[in-house]
Amino acid sequence: VHLYGYGSYGACCEADFDTTRLPLIKRGMIYVIAHIRGGGEMGRQWYEEPNGAKYLCKKNTFNDFVDVAKFLVDKWTAPEMLSCEGRSAGGLLIGASINQAPELFKCAILGVPFVDVVVTMTDSTIPLTSGEWVEWGNPNEEKYHQYMMEYSPMNNVQKDKTYPACWLTGGLNDPRVAYWEPAKFTATLRHA
Repeated sequence: VHLYGYGSYGACCEADFDTTRLPLIKRGMIYVIAHIRGGGEMGRQWYEEPNGAKYLCKKNTFNDFVDVAKFLVDKWTAPEMLSCEGRSAGGLLIGASINQAPELFKCAILGVPFVDVVVTMTDSTIPLTSGEWVEWGNPNEEKYHQYMMEYSPMNNVQKDKTYPACWLTGGLNDPRVAYWEPAKFTATLRHA
């Protein structure tokens, strides 16, 4: 089973046809799209505070994804047969989820992942950063800083835990996620 998620910006991940999924499906994989809080699949309240996954409710996104993985392991598969994937803010989702429950996944794909949340969001000179404060909060403010530290993948890698095999990608010219974020996260996972 391959579990995909995003869960940010109120964006919907539709269960539509996509040719990139065909090689997986032809090999017998089950492709699951998790409609988790932070996305817009269940309306605006699925995204906004107090019960959605914006600002000081962001951890709901990761908890929902881990709950979906637990359901899949309980009903359909086993951890050694479960992979997960997310890109950009979805890479944050995967990083936070494998920190929260590394035992649930055999492998994880993190495409251009936003994993160094606090460091990136603190620096307003990085393009797009200050505009992102409306999604995540401004970590230069104490109430957001501590909360972001609690879920930032870079800051929550667990020592002496067995993590799933991870494939991380980055882009030299990506205007949203700098190439050093997946590189730093890879090094952090290797040294855990």
